[in-house]
Amino acid sequence: MLGFQLVQDGRIRLSITPEMKQSIHLLTMSGQELARFLQEAADENPVLELEEPSALRPRTRLPRRLNQGRFSSHDSLLQVKGTEPTLEQLLISQIRAQNLPSALEKTAVYLAGCVNDDGYLTMNLTEVVLAKGVSMPEAEAALDILQSLDPAGVGARDLRECLLIQIKRDPFANQHAEHMVEEGLEELVRFHPGRAGTRLGISSQQAQAAFEYITCLDPKPCRSIGCTERAHYIIPDAVVQIRNDELSLRLNSAGVPRVSLNEACCRWIREIDADEVWSARAAEARAIIRSIRMRRRTLMRVLAAIMSEQESFLREGPAGLKPLNLAVIAEAIGMHESTVSRAVQGKYVQTPHGVFELKSFFASGLETTNGEMASAPAVKLRLKELIRSERSDRPYTDSQLTAFLSNEGIVISRRTVAKYREELQILPSFERKRWGK
Repeated sequence: MLGFQLVQDGRIRLSITPEMKQSIHLLTMSGQELARFLQEAADENPVLELEEPSALRPRTRLPRRLNQGRFSSHDSLLQVKGTEPTLEQLLISQIRAQNLPSALEKTAVYLAGCVNDDGYLTMNLTEVVLAKGVSMPEAEAALDILQSLDPAGVGARDLRECLLIQIKRDPFANQHAEHMVEEGLEELVRFHPGRAGTRLGISSQQAQAAFEYITCLDPKPCRSIGCTERAHYIIPDAVVQIRNDELSLRLNSAGVPRVSLNEACCRWIREIDADEVWSARAAEARAIIRSIRMRRRTLMRVLAAIMSEQESFLREGPAGLKPLNLAVIAEAIGMHESTVSRAVQGKYVQTPHGVFELKSFFASGLETTNGEMASAPAVKLRLKELIRSERSDRPYTDSQLTAFLSNEGIVISRRTVAKYREELQILPSFERKRWGK
């Protein structure tokens, strides 16, 4: 038979209030993201009032008579910087200046629009013939016009053609460089002057000179022209300094407005005994202010704990960086690791050695022979110094670099050395080798 039974079950369940969710969300924001959030919140909630930080206000003001007299004809629009011309516009302007026949000019202009940011032609001539309705000789003539423009190498269809164009247009080019490129680029990867000289019928010294000249050519001749990417500026969220051997920490308030309640609006809500809508807006504004204060306290505690652990970095630079993880900071400030992770996410700090992301201070470590730990960034820095000091004709192999680091007390495998070298974008030893003349 089926029946009903009343049972009491005790459970502990964690519930997150909307204000807690908002505090967690604000903690993960950078200073710029926080400023945008506050501006949007103030636009929607008249109870919330923003005040621009004093750092952004002008300290002095020009006298009125100067503005009306000396600067009466000043037009601010004339001072606005125009956009830089694109690569296509620069190429077309060179084509227009040559007074070409109309059909040839149109085809060359069309090809200029098919060049990518590195300067390579991305369209086959057969496709150009079909798209423009011209003959193959006319398309080839337009390509010759394109490849005659500046910079040298523009309009090439592959790396080999790009290098050959630069060599042919250089009056001081090495006499054997063109022949060496025509023989194949794969031979330049594992270059040996003796073997290359024998294959080309020249001496090893001549082969070495041609190789050195080729390495000076630009494989991407247009990468710095007509750049469409906007510069990315980083505003640090905090500033760390050492003054009189004491650590000084402060949050960077530049760009982040101050938040407060609109007193007139709050007084009006109290006097008229406003409805639930206005009361909810006032409560929302107070919650945002509390979340901002909590975010500030949490960031200061996390930042102080990190810099206390990385004090050697502040004095010695990146070489003094120590291994660190979230658990150490969480235990030091009495918070959960997830809170520390949210606090350092997307945050940057200005130090005496430059601007660094907070995440960069949490580095893995390698064991040393004296029982201490060496951070991975410090090992990479030492690895770069060893490679920089090597002889060009006898570069260190990964095994030799492993032995050098082991002699310095760093326990590391050859595979890890190879991994760090690749992360530093350093070529293997056989590709770094430069033969003596």
